[in-house]
Amino acid sequence: MRLLCLRQRHFRNLRTPEVTPPRGPFALVGGNAQGKTSFLLAVHLVLGGEVRGSLVDQVRFGEKEAWVYAEVETELGTYRLEARIGPEGRNVLLNGAPVPLKEVYTLPGSVLLGPEDQELVYGGKEERRNFLDRLLSRFSERYRVLLSAYEKALRQRNALLKTGQDLAPWDQALIRYGTEILLMRRRLLKRLAPLAQEIHRALAPGALELALEETAPPEGFLEALRARREEERERGMTLVGPHRDDLLLLLKGRPAPRFASRGEARAIALALRLSEHRLLSEHYGEPPLLLLDEWDQELDESRRLALLAYARAQPQALLASAEPPPGLPVCWVEEGVVRCGG
Repeated sequence: MRLLCLRQRHFRNLRTPEVTPPRGPFALVGGNAQGKTSFLLAVHLVLGGEVRGSLVDQVRFGEKEAWVYAEVETELGTYRLEARIGPEGRNVLLNGAPVPLKEVYTLPGSVLLGPEDQELVYGGKEERRNFLDRLLSRFSERYRVLLSAYEKALRQRNALLKTGQDLAPWDQALIRYGTEILLMRRRLLKRLAPLAQEIHRALAPGALELALEETAPPEGFLEALRARREEERERGMTLVGPHRDDLLLLLKGRPAPRFASRGEARAIALALRLSEHRLLSEHYGEPPLLLLDEWDQELDESRRLALLAYARAQPQALLASAEPPPGLPVCWVEEGVVRCGG
């Protein structure tokens, strides 16, 4: 997929109302806080992506609403996407018609890689669960529905835990939805793990392993709920199920969250995101737009060259940094102004 045009109003610190970027891979170059990350986030959000923090934080200070428009080219044709972002969240239009966000998932979208992805390694379990859930939600409408139904049943069960009421109906709901969620995560990991290991070998030394840590395996979900029933009633929360699981990251056989250096964590996070990009490319039959923020940070020369080679092989990729990488067209960013081609 290629970005043909980006327009915006009041998005973070961007000032340029319209940008027509180069058709292939290109660099976004500028100093700190000049607007490189803002440009990448604008592209990612309008293509259906998620960002850390509140959406309203993406609106320029003092304004009520931000608007982003993108025209993109795919193998199936050209599409126009719009996103209006304000206190009520994000409203999306596809080819001029309002649509739910899930309709945008019919397009390849984008994959955003940035320094904050180290939270996939150093952050809590929810960071890695969200990574799996968002990736699976891109593949499967059924997974999105199951996850929503599970979360609703979980809230109901938690509300009843301290009342002494019968939990059996909600146990059955958790098991029904949660079992399928667990099995779909297992299937995803069988595809994700080999890709992440292959990409990691090209980026850093040391063997990377991925595994699911399940608080209740599908075949023993009910027994696990019963075994911790009293503890759950005391704490007022459900302690087993997909909402408590983790994606284990092992580097050289040791837990990466505890032992990985910052450079190692960066390589692991890149391996996860590039695996996501590969899987989505297979799913859609064409690559999503690749967005790389501070792409050269905490990587030695050989790893930078490997990442640069991957980006150059894409129909289009945006690489943001303080210095231009060799051989790519450059869009310069200064005080929110983006200048391409000159």
